[in-house]
Amino acid sequence: MDTGAHLVTATLFPPPDTMGQTFDILMEAGIIHADLAGRMKKAVGFRNLAIHNGDAINWSIVYAIAQHHLTDFEDFAKAVVALL
Repeated sequence: MDTGAHLVTATLFPPPDTMGQTFDILMEAGIIHADLAGRMKKAVGFRNLAIHNGDAINWSIVYAIAQHHLTDFEDFAKAVVALL
């Protein structure tokens, strides 16, 4: 989120209203593609659930994320490095 927010400030777009909107702006600015924006928005949604409803976490979902979606963060990091 922090990296995305910093990147948004370097664009001409207005600041996002939500954390998820950060990735929509990065997509509109051509920094990340639509698929990655969608995956990162899902990560933000999970983060919000974990922070605000930690007692309701389904640990099998956490395990599935760890097994199959860590590459989402690698893809985001690659997009940032490509931008730099």
